[in-house]
Amino acid sequence: MSENNIEKEILSFIGSIIKKEQIDLIVCMERKATAIMRALIEEIDEPLQWEWNKVLSSIAIHQFDWSSFPGTKVFLFDELVHHGRGQVKSKLNLENAFKKANRDDIEIITGGFVVWEHCKNMPDYAYHGSVDAKTYEKKREEIVIMLQDYGSLLLDTEHVELSIRLQCGIGDLFDALARDAENGYTKSFISGAQRINLTINQPDIIDQEILDKYLISGSNTNNAVCKLRVVEKNHEKFSILPIFYPNIYCKFDSNWIDNLPDFMDKSYLTQASHDVLFYHVSLLASIELLRGVVSVLNDLIKDGLIVLESPQDKLKHLISMFPRINIKLLGEYILGLVSSSQKSKCLRGKHTSKTTNVDEKKLLLLCERVMKRMVVKYVTSPNGISWNELMQIAEVENRKRNIGLDPNSYSTIVDRLIDNSLIITGIDDLIVSNEDRYVIRTFKSEGEVVSDKIRKQLMIRNPECILLT
Repeated sequence: MSENNIEKEILSFIGSIIKKEQIDLIVCMERKATAIMRALIEEIDEPLQWEWNKVLSSIAIHQFDWSSFPGTKVFLFDELVHHGRGQVKSKLNLENAFKKANRDDIEIITGGFVVWEHCKNMPDYAYHGSVDAKTYEKKREEIVIMLQDYGSLLLDTEHVELSIRLQCGIGDLFDALARDAENGYTKSFISGAQRINLTINQPDIIDQEILDKYLISGSNTNNAVCKLRVVEKNHEKFSILPIFYPNIYCKFDSNWIDNLPDFMDKSYLTQASHDVLFYHVSLLASIELLRGVVSVLNDLIKDGLIVLESPQDKLKHLISMFPRINIKLLGEYILGLVSSSQKSKCLRGKHTSKTTNVDEKKLLLLCERVMKRMVVKYVTSPNGISWNELMQIAEVENRKRNIGLDPNSYSTIVDRLIDNSLIITGIDDLIVSNEDRYVIRTFKSEGEVVSDKIRKQLMIRNPECILLT
């Protein structure tokens, strides 16, 4: 079945439930379901007629202002329901949030586009109900291919985004972007959908003072995810996504709140949970990466070789992940940052850094080994492993298997695995020796189906990289 058919099926499934049940809000099960909603609302030729202020990520259930919610029907949407435990947990979170807001008039309608035949917690609605394991896996792959076909990243629902239209060659764009990091830190590779990707590791921080102001005192960026993803949308359009997840210290004083920009809900953040603080600080940190990337693109912009589209057009989806943020003010903030950065001088001259290509065969081999190690490690680390641990696994496997991948390419392993929906991200509390508590980004294999498939591969001698091709 083609990607076009799968999107029509999902569109029909969601649309029919919206109409039949008179749904007021769609709550998406974490990122893949939210990414599907973004494709249906923003990417397809005949989009779903639905506003982003009526979409909420399950991660943000307790951030939403349920006491002021005008509706009474919520659709809890999951694209794939295996045992159904995740949907049950999210439904319970919703019920607790309703209770806290004194809203006993809100009804939850559950739905799964594809439901496994041995599911123990069946949703109210299913499009492909009670399918066998082979069909379940096939449908899962079709969904991933659909998202890849639109150049979607499964994490782009929580990031700001810059869109660029090319009036020059891709090489010119990549040469300019390479100046935003030390030489050897910018890597190009091919995605699972055969699209050109670029990852810039440890891009320049142009204004460290502003970044420090937004980081909670005591937080750090040691062994943290800090990169720019550059993704081909079509042959003349690219998206740039800044991704920055510092290790967030869990205590703060009023000075930190006072220093936050106006688009943040400061009164809410004074009582926010650790996970809410993590995502909000990470959003601010990632936005700061835009200063460097715009500065290195200035020459191309001035010469008319690229067109930088308004960043305000790529922010509406963030309301699903950050329901307390003022999107209009966020857009004005980013527009001001981009405008000032266009007047800034980049830190490096031309030809001081260059883009290097990642060896595709070596990348796939190491991806395969890293995935298998992660599945085994899940037994002792069910909440996932840190970025530092993941990079260490890559280093050990690279040497042990004599694969020979450039260590500066390890970050692209994570990009490729996420894009193929083989690993997912989360957060976890880390308590250091002096009992200080931090919240950090974590990574683990995506679901039981992926894990089971990899465990079967572990029983095969010298398996090919069938998961990633």
